[in-house]
Amino acid sequence: MTTNTENLWVFALATKCNFFNPINSMLFALILSLVWFIINMIYWTHPGGPAWGKYNKLTKYLLVKNPIPGPKGFPFIGSMYMMTGLAHQKIAKMAEFFKAKRLMSFSLGETRFIVTCNHVVAKEVLNSTAFVARPVNESAYGLMFDRAIGFAPYGVYWRTLRKIASTHMFCPKQIKASESQRFEIAKQMVAIFNGSEEGLRVRDVVKKASLNNMMCSVFGRKYSLVDYFNDETEEVSELVDEGYDILGILNWSDHLPWLAEFDPQKIKYRCEHLVPKVNRLVGRIIDEHRAQPSNVHRDFVDVLLSLQGVEALSDSDMIAVLWEMIFRGSDTVAILIEWILARMVLHPDVQSKVQER
Repeated sequence: MTTNTENLWVFALATKCNFFNPINSMLFALILSLVWFIINMIYWTHPGGPAWGKYNKLTKYLLVKNPIPGPKGFPFIGSMYMMTGLAHQKIAKMAEFFKAKRLMSFSLGETRFIVTCNHVVAKEVLNSTAFVARPVNESAYGLMFDRAIGFAPYGVYWRTLRKIASTHMFCPKQIKASESQRFEIAKQMVAIFNGSEEGLRVRDVVKKASLNNMMCSVFGRKYSLVDYFNDETEEVSELVDEGYDILGILNWSDHLPWLAEFDPQKIKYRCEHLVPKVNRLVGRIIDEHRAQPSNVHRDFVDVLLSLQGVEALSDSDMIAVLWEMIFRGSDTVAILIEWILARMVLHPDVQSKVQER
């Protein structure tokens, strides 16, 4: 066993100065805390809040001539209060208040944010490779989305996934081939609305329809909306609902790293309980497809199993990609369709144009 004698001078100096005296220790801790507090308050005064002040540091802060305007929020936590309720409306009002519609900065804890209310700037941002890689928050990482298209880092793996999806899932030929499937689902939706004597939530029906469409395209499963629920669809619906609930929560641990170990909102705990269920469900479907002849059907699972060479995916990566397809193709589509229907109801002139077509 060796001893690093070069570091012993620190302990010798501390002993010489009587540093380990309780009063001296408390005084040192108090001074250290005061310095830390003052530095963080200086960070907080920066436009955009504490995260931007910490990013620019003290020297840069004094040299920056035209910082991106934005609210400072509160010390340490920044503008996290803006993310409650209708966050997009609060952010838009704040951008108008600061006259920062082109670019506005704000902080969520230690995370820097930039928003724009200008469509030209938004187009430039969306087309820029500097913004391609999305930051993976704890819930996205816990739900395996860091290995799927939505959150995978920009690089060879992400480009491979995008090529697979655009070639085999979203290509014009595949969309045309599934036209009859979507037409049949639409007929069943109309039948449900026409046959309903009691109040019916549009979102519930559209959600079932979008999930049914994705289950057919991705897994090759076909169900009737009239007699919809069985063990598998019920399980998938529960998993998707739980995943959306987790992903939609503003996780304080993402922006205040010192909270991560405590998991105050139980995000990590819920992900750890949800992912094994997803692995069992999707893994079982993959095994079923492996056991069947390749010419029985041709859904997205078959496509992934047939990939060779550099495009071949491991089982864990296939599960992540398939889970994301189901997850993003159900509630997201249902909410979009519901929003379109609501806009048509509020604007009869638009509805009349659709009917004319």
